[in-house]
Amino acid sequence: MLTSSAAYPLAPLYVHVVEIDRVFKKVAEGVDTFDGIFRKLESTDNINQKEKYEQDLKKEIKKLQRLRDQIKTWITSSDIKDKAPLLEQRRLIEQKMELFKACEKEMKTKAFSKEGLTLAARLDPKDKEKQDVTNWLTKSVDDLSTQVDALEAEVERLQVGLKKGKKAAEKHERIAEIDECIQRHKWHMGRLELTLRLLENGNVSVEQVQNIRDDVDYYVENNQDPDFAEDDEIYEELNLEAEEELYGVGVGDDIQSSHDSMLVHQTLMYIQLGGTRSAPASATSDRPQSPSPATSAVVAPTTSPPARKQGTQQQLYSVTAQASLGASVIKPGTGKAPTVAAVVAGGRPLLPHAPVNRNGDCITPARTRNDINQYQQMLDYGCMYLPGSLDAERPKQYVPKNMHPTPAYYPVTPSPVFDNPNLFDKLSSDSLFFIFYYQQGTYQQYLAARALKKKAWRYHKKYQTWFQRHEEPTTITDEYEMGTYIYFDYEGAWCQRKKTEFRFEYRYLEDAELV
Repeated sequence: MLTSSAAYPLAPLYVHVVEIDRVFKKVAEGVDTFDGIFRKLESTDNINQKEKYEQDLKKEIKKLQRLRDQIKTWITSSDIKDKAPLLEQRRLIEQKMELFKACEKEMKTKAFSKEGLTLAARLDPKDKEKQDVTNWLTKSVDDLSTQVDALEAEVERLQVGLKKGKKAAEKHERIAEIDECIQRHKWHMGRLELTLRLLENGNVSVEQVQNIRDDVDYYVENNQDPDFAEDDEIYEELNLEAEEELYGVGVGDDIQSSHDSMLVHQTLMYIQLGGTRSAPASATSDRPQSPSPATSAVVAPTTSPPARKQGTQQQLYSVTAQASLGASVIKPGTGKAPTVAAVVAGGRPLLPHAPVNRNGDCITPARTRNDINQYQQMLDYGCMYLPGSLDAERPKQYVPKNMHPTPAYYPVTPSPVFDNPNLFDKLSSDSLFFIFYYQQGTYQQYLAARALKKKAWRYHKKYQTWFQRHEEPTTITDEYEMGTYIYFDYEGAWCQRKKTEFRFEYRYLEDAELV
């Protein structure tokens, strides 16, 4: 801060000293306000809030510009000898002006255009080509993953309505086809991910990947066509087999995954159709038996990863839960298939035949009993969540976001007292703001807005904020009004703030009548 004795020793210039000190105080306050608004603009991702903060910055920079003009007048005056503080304040204001110009330019430039310009300036042609191929590989994997999700959803739909009969056989054939298609997709996804890893490490060239691009695109886009012909030698040129052991992507994983899915599928078929296959196996068997896919999955090598076993168990949990739903379709008394409860109570295994290893020797009875106990435990776990009569119909006006099993005497819908408009008239403004911003698209949000309007709050559609007059406007026209307002800061500190010289344009006013 300047003093009259140091910067301006002449006594007749005391009036200038007081005026300069006052302007310096305004500059300091304006710079602090500008920095605070700029920090808010940088921290928010809301486009409307960014535009609002940009307008606030523009107003503050205009105030600083007027102060700069006054300072420039004093700088050119010959009455003031020490002009260093004036020059310092002018440079400070000009720095803020340059910062605002850069911010304004960034707001007007589209994000993708800016990224494209910086990327083109940073990458050379080879790097750009490699980046393009990398993006293509990632997109292909994502497209196949989306197709896998769609196919798995179709399997779930088919499994829900499985019954005995001709249509059931057709559905089983369709499920088998989908399972085969899913395994084929996952195989391609594994090869593409390995190719991406090799490309990033420099073990394959961009040209090699470009050579398979057309074939991969053909598979991704046309694999569901009736006349589609698959090429199994797409990746031969990349020699991926040599890298599989190094990166842990081997054929064993694919075989194990296939066995797991077949085990789950056969388990579901047994529960729903009540199959009573007989495959006797004894220790004195005269001839070796070839293992079925299901038994091969059960007799998995002990060196298989624990994660794979855990994933299979989780998949079986979900299958048993679905099977418990489908078991009720079978009519009791027909004698064709046992119910789930009978299977659990009677201790019958899901796979009644004894598992056989690859050498034809029978698995020990202890191992078989352990498997049976494991299947029964999983089936018990699935039966714990059988639907009850109260689950037959959900409330049509309310669906909870986070479902959780509760006792029957717990309420399943909000209290009807919150549908009473008179209750909202008694709530505080802070409670009404909370309901308005956190109960989007509900009747309660409508009642909160109605109550806020009764309290003289008005909603600004551009800033998505509630405003209220702090005093009578200084200017009122047909298009806008200007004055001091109170607005609710719901994004920042969740409090009410005062805004002076705010121009409220009527075109942004939410003037719909709430009855």
